[in-house]
Amino acid sequence: MPIKWLGHNDVTPLAASPVFGPLASKILASLFLMGSGKLGVNEVGLGKTAAGRWFLSSMAIALLVPAALGAAFPAKAVSGPPAFPATVRASTPPLTGAIGHLYNTSAWARSVLLGPTSTEECSSTGCVQRFAGGDIAWSARTGARVVVNGPVRTSWWGADGPAGFHGYPTSDTASGLRSGGSKQSFERGSIIYSPATGAQRTSGSIHLAWGRAGFEAGFLGYPATGESSGLRDGGAWQAFERGFVVWSPGTGAHPSMGAIRERWRRAGMEEGELGYPATDEALGLKNGGSSQQYQRGTIIWSPATGARALTGAIRSYWSATGGQNGALGYPVGEEVRQNNFVYQLFQGGTVYWSAATGAHSTTHGDVHNRYVSLGGAAGQLGLPLTDKLPRAGGLVQQFANGWLVWGPATGTRIVGHPTYKVWSNNPGEFGWPVRDTWSDSRGTHVAFQKLETIWNDATEELYSAEAVDASTVVFLGDSQLDMDSWGEQGARAAGYPRQVVRSIGGIGYVSGSPAVGGGSATDAVAQDRILLPQGNPGLVVVTLGGNDARIGATDAAILSQANRLWDELRRKYPRSTILINGVLSRYDANHAQRRWVDGLVTREAALRGWPRISMAGTATIAGATGNYLDDAHMNQTGHNKVAPLYASAIKYVLGK
Repeated sequence: MPIKWLGHNDVTPLAASPVFGPLASKILASLFLMGSGKLGVNEVGLGKTAAGRWFLSSMAIALLVPAALGAAFPAKAVSGPPAFPATVRASTPPLTGAIGHLYNTSAWARSVLLGPTSTEECSSTGCVQRFAGGDIAWSARTGARVVVNGPVRTSWWGADGPAGFHGYPTSDTASGLRSGGSKQSFERGSIIYSPATGAQRTSGSIHLAWGRAGFEAGFLGYPATGESSGLRDGGAWQAFERGFVVWSPGTGAHPSMGAIRERWRRAGMEEGELGYPATDEALGLKNGGSSQQYQRGTIIWSPATGARALTGAIRSYWSATGGQNGALGYPVGEEVRQNNFVYQLFQGGTVYWSAATGAHSTTHGDVHNRYVSLGGAAGQLGLPLTDKLPRAGGLVQQFANGWLVWGPATGTRIVGHPTYKVWSNNPGEFGWPVRDTWSDSRGTHVAFQKLETIWNDATEELYSAEAVDASTVVFLGDSQLDMDSWGEQGARAAGYPRQVVRSIGGIGYVSGSPAVGGGSATDAVAQDRILLPQGNPGLVVVTLGGNDARIGATDAAILSQANRLWDELRRKYPRSTILINGVLSRYDANHAQRRWVDGLVTREAALRGWPRISMAGTATIAGATGNYLDDAHMNQTGHNKVAPLYASAIKYVLGK
């Protein structure tokens, strides 16, 4: 019998037909048994021919398809097996505009979204169309973007989708990130997901700071919480797998992580002395170190020293001297307060600070070691007033109660402030100290390589420590005192066998000499560049003026400087006799200026009541005109000839 296919007007299922109902039931039962492997098609008498097999298949489909879908089948009678359609299609929601364009042009979008499940849903801000695998969302500001099914999409819709906090997506969903994560950017932030942390939102400055740290692939890893506010000064924070990002209005957002964060935590975080982080962590410092700046300090870390805080004047000093690249290196301890000062230990030394002295360091080496052995800041020297400084091929450093002076061959010795001041003006005159300063009834001593000095607090003068007494004469003069001079011979003959001689070539009342820093004898004595002995010598003799005649110094300059020098000598030696010599000369024209200066000086001494001896023409009187090395300096024979005349003059002037 020919079989008629149900058309679109036939709404009764085949299995309910009074004609085919019993047969349909038998066929369905037979097909069930066939599917279960319990009965073959031949056992129902329909599987022996191709037509039979086709009929069974057709009947099964007809019985299982509801009448409502009958329109999908052709409405015509056939003889033999009909041409059965390849697919069964329901109506598909339309794809239009930018959303349709993205779907139709992106193989990736089609592969993840599958087919649409609704038409576009639009508002005044944009449109969203739902698919089996997610959504496509579009706005004029962001364009069309794919939001793939998963935790990111769930979180987005949980916050009201495009109408909520996040707004429209500005990127497609990115999947396959580290540890199975995914993320997507939206108008007002991003949603990031990982199996370990769940879906979290980042936004604003905190999101940017996380990005500077490398996002989820960086040190911070995935966000572990949402953003939290309510910190001091309106700050906020967000936790990540391996750290935090902290924000405040005054500092912006910066990562806080690792050992540096732990040190900040111990300092009280934003409530502590350091305040909020003011920069990101700086990596790649010397020897693998890193640092981070805070509102009121720095935390710096290295593998060898750990994380240490630097604040205040010590931090400023350390930075100004090169930081970790300077002589101090990395800090190895925290700041320590002791009495009225603070200090901090570094790889290369120690920095000390007090309100009175400021910040200074002692860096490793002989000076530092000696300072530590003396008790450091709490010892006899007190706090440093300078850093270690190079001086004359050695090293010096000033402390509250003295200096440490290091010489290459003598080591580090203590020198008092006044003595150091004189020594530093002309180290070559003294050499290096060979013993620490000490005190006795005479004053404060320092033994140098070339002489010993004494500082006298009463006169506020530095002296040499040469012993003097009533039989001692102290000579201050120029090169007329070279060899065994007429002056020295005459003084011995006059009863002064002990002699201290300061003979400086080229010097005068006005004329200067490089040997004393370029100054005159007057300046050199006043500044202790010429060091005279302490005590009460029986006689002090000044033999100057020849070099002033040589350079043509004015009368006014000579007299002014002469009076200054004589006053200084009287201050140094209030109980000693001070004798003023004129200028040794001949009676020829070449020595006219020398004779003039001789008269100028001796007349001024007479006006002031000072003992004086004129030496004008004395070389001629002594018969020594032929005993000169040059026009001004005699040989030893000449000195020997003049000496007896000078001895007689001393005895006469001094009443001997």
